[in-house]
Amino acid sequence: MSVIRANYLANFHYGEDVVLLTMDRAGVFEFRAALREAERKGNSRLDYGGGTHEFHIQPGATNIELQPTHVVWRLDQGRATEISENLAVLGEGEQHAAHQYIDEMLSPAEVLILSRDEYVDVVHPWTEPPS
Repeated sequence: MSVIRANYLANFHYGEDVVLLTMDRAGVFEFRAALREAERKGNSRLDYGGGTHEFHIQPGATNIELQPTHVVWRLDQGRATEISENLAVLGEGEQHAAHQYIDEMLSPAEVLILSRDEYVDVVHPWTEPPS
């Protein structure tokens, strides 16, 4: 079973709040496939063992709504493409722990970290993002 977890982490990256999307290699491919479908159709849904990710392509949107088992991604086409391209890079190679940063998100944090094979065994406690 693949690993796909999204969590809000306060003061995680040099004192900045971030959204950390933790995935193993299979999770990267599953997440990217759902995002690519949303790029083509305007929306999509990814159900997996731990919950649901919904993707909505909307002009000017760059926000993530986090709940413990339900994440809603509202992204404009450009941001969705940027995330998809970064996921393609993360998916390369058999053994490749790495991460990519997506800046200038609107909420719940300005930074999204896409992480492959890092923090996979670490389950951060759920933190409610500020409203």
